[in-house]
Amino acid sequence: MKFKSNLLIVSLAIFSISCSEEKAAEQPSTPLSSQDLEFEIYDSLVVAHLGNLTLMDISPDGSTFLLQDQGSNDIIVTNAQGGILYQYNNSEDGPNSYKNKSGKALFINNEEYLIPTMMNLVQYNLSGELLKTFKPEFSGSANLIVSSSNSVAKQGENYFFKIQGRYPNQNDLVNSRNLEKVNMNTGEYQPIIPTPKSSKFANPEVTFAGFDYYPVFDVDQDSLYFIFRNEPNLYVYSLSNLDSSAYTKKIPFEEFIERNSSKGLENGGFNIRDLLLGSINGLKKIEKGEYLIFYTSGLTDEEANEAMSDVTDDFNQIFENADKVNTTGYVIFDGQMVSSLIKKNELLSNMAKFVSKDEIWFNLNFSEVENDYSVIYKTRIVQK
Repeated sequence: MKFKSNLLIVSLAIFSISCSEEKAAEQPSTPLSSQDLEFEIYDSLVVAHLGNLTLMDISPDGSTFLLQDQGSNDIIVTNAQGGILYQYNNSEDGPNSYKNKSGKALFINNEEYLIPTMMNLVQYNLSGELLKTFKPEFSGSANLIVSSSNSVAKQGENYFFKIQGRYPNQNDLVNSRNLEKVNMNTGEYQPIIPTPKSSKFANPEVTFAGFDYYPVFDVDQDSLYFIFRNEPNLYVYSLSNLDSSAYTKKIPFEEFIERNSSKGLENGGFNIRDLLLGSINGLKKIEKGEYLIFYTSGLTDEEANEAMSDVTDDFNQIFENADKVNTTGYVIFDGQMVSSLIKKNELLSNMAKFVSKDEIWFNLNFSEVENDYSVIYKTRIVQK
């Protein structure tokens, strides 16, 4: 009798699970474009340091945080509890110094990290001792430096590095390459990622500004993901074939202002208008074939002219005017559709480190808070 009773309970449980699964299958999930997403703060790293600290990277084992003071350029190494382990400054003249940092530092193991610069890659240990310099056979340069960007990535025995200077004519986008692969053992530089034939930048009859084709990329497992700053196309490469993209996906932003190539470049070079075009500033491959993208929609000609009107010397005023009409923030792209902007607390500034959807670190918005200590916020993406 007891056996029959247990059998009945198991049968009912199986039936209940089956019904639940059937019910769930009947209810379609909310489309990505309709989801209300938010970066939810649930923890923080507090460092007893007076200054504007920003997070550059976290060691692979999660035990060590690498930060930099935006004011002094001091590098500060802490443990996971915020205790300061080391503090030093290698941006000044000295035997361990580097020049012209071009992006965020990158941990290559739990004890060492890289500093990317306009000219080379510089390897340090946690105490700030210079271990190695990866210098190319050409003179490195850059048409745009974004010190908070991810300009170097590591996969296997190679570093993937955003550096220019190999090609005398940097505007020859047809014959040049957009990134360099650096062998971590030999230090050899190899040019990779030619401009895709389907890209607007492959047209030799059109001239673009350097800001337009500034590369944004990520490397994950066996693939490299690549975007040009002013082109809403995602190019995906296999690491075994970096000469031709495996496939391309159009990113369907609600609005994204691209350069009007028919007008040509004003005075043949840089114009403040260039900085008010649409721009893709960050890319991170995340779970389930999704991508976290940081972008600015850009301003139409009419909106840009209005933002620049009556402003003579103060460029900051132009950007403040532009921010009133610009769409700027983080979205998720699943290969077909784009989410709405992911909401974030005013305390949060730019994303500092993505570990997973449940661990995303943000720097503090210094314009909102003045503290006698520094805070880096830990968040996760939630659907409201």
